[in-house]
Amino acid sequence: MDIPAGVVAALALWPIKSDGARHAQLLTDFFAAQPADTWPGTVREATAAHWVRRPDLISTAAPILRWAEDEHSPDLLYAVRAVALTALKHGVLFHTGASDPAMRSDTDLMSWTITALRHRGDRAWLGEFHTPPELAEAMNRIAIGDNPPTVSSLYECAGGTGGMFRVAAQHLRERNVDPQRWTWHLQELDPVAAAGAAVNFLIWDLGPKATVACGNTLSQPDLYERSLGDRAELDELRDRLVGRAATAAAHLRVLRTLGDLGVSAPRPPARESSQSAA
Repeated sequence: MDIPAGVVAALALWPIKSDGARHAQLLTDFFAAQPADTWPGTVREATAAHWVRRPDLISTAAPILRWAEDEHSPDLLYAVRAVALTALKHGVLFHTGASDPAMRSDTDLMSWTITALRHRGDRAWLGEFHTPPELAEAMNRIAIGDNPPTVSSLYECAGGTGGMFRVAAQHLRERNVDPQRWTWHLQELDPVAAAGAAVNFLIWDLGPKATVACGNTLSQPDLYERSLGDRAELDELRDRLVGRAATAAAHLRVLRTLGDLGVSAPRPPARESSQSAA
């Protein structure tokens, strides 16, 4: 189920956002015309665009995205395209393609996707059930109230794909409170559900203080602190790699400029052999 969930996630995460059904339809037509062998690259592009911003959330989402790094048979790629076409047919980009995060937060897309892919027996064994939006809205109204603070925090120790957070964020927006000023932390035992939550956090734009941790809340009481430590390490790695890429790009620009001017690039000095050195 990681592959179909990852296809839906990549479409929902596609970084080009706009407003209006016309743009969503144009993008839908563009993706629908993609041949089967291009879909792993499409997933990688969507993943990379968000990794630069939030490597920690993309790392948590890896269980449903990393398959795109592997080689696959033509038959499997045909199935990947079939999943993509089904998601496009049912309007995935109309639900997640708006530039306004409030419009992208009308539904918990990853919850419906993962729940639909799981066998009924698996859902029962995992204790995984989709919380009805009406119930989530009522619980949030009680917990947060009609006059929410400008800055606060919300933690959930068994959050699934984050449906309660979606309703809470919409509740804040309706009351002119920016969700990005809140701290959001979700913990979830199942890696696929935690991956869905990480994708949702990016779709819903919960902000820089939103984190997802995958682990056992009962045996790992320090999951929140671990998630902050992991995020710091991944941010450092991201900054280092982006810095190297920027340096390489600058060197290439210099070489192109020299080439346009008809100047040969300097060659590195030849190494002396051990015999001549002696």
